[in-house]
Amino acid sequence: MPFQRLPLWIQVGTFMLAVNAGMINVLGLLTVLHQSVSHMTGNVSLLAQALLHFDIAQIIYLFCVVVCYVIGSFYSGLILGSSQFKLGRRYGIPLSLVALCIFLCWLFLPYFPRYALLWACVAMGIQNAMVSHYKGTIIRTTHLSGVLTDLGLALGYSVRGLNLEKRRIILHLLILIGFFMGGVIATLLYPSLKLQAFLVPALLGLSLSITYWFLYLKSRLTP
Repeated sequence: MPFQRLPLWIQVGTFMLAVNAGMINVLGLLTVLHQSVSHMTGNVSLLAQALLHFDIAQIIYLFCVVVCYVIGSFYSGLILGSSQFKLGRRYGIPLSLVALCIFLCWLFLPYFPRYALLWACVAMGIQNAMVSHYKGTIIRTTHLSGVLTDLGLALGYSVRGLNLEKRRIILHLLILIGFFMGGVIATLLYPSLKLQAFLVPALLGLSLSITYWFLYLKSRLTP
């Protein structure tokens, strides 16, 4: 199936995953330690800084943040067996795990706020590793560095008069807009819901899982 014919429901799913990641990341920034749970580049930089200042507590915590993100990616790899998108793979399982991890984060935040966010890091690792490639396109839904790079490249190619795959650009724009909207939604919800706001991305992840399982079973039962 060529990239130009990427089904609409996949594009909608990608957008909703980006919304989910945007909400979770902003909630992580608004609560407890103002900690990003999806941007590991910044966390590794903070870890290096903590090492230089010999801040043992911060070193341990940031190391756990990075490791938990990797553990999440590990689970996606273990469950799916490939980062290449393929219809029929059981993406409902990692989507359910994302929802479960965010729920556990919400459950433990009032009691262990510093380390409860580690569950959110696991969730972001799972989500980001679910679909990494499709027809040569790198798809990341939990951070925007790669998305912005690809959009910048596309603009450069356009100025040179080169042919562009419009659907690919649209997909990257959907991720960018979705992540931004997720952040806006979380910022609006947090003042009134406080920690209960974490239940919103948990329910969204669960809804995406149920929707995918429905589509998966429907495709399996259709002759």
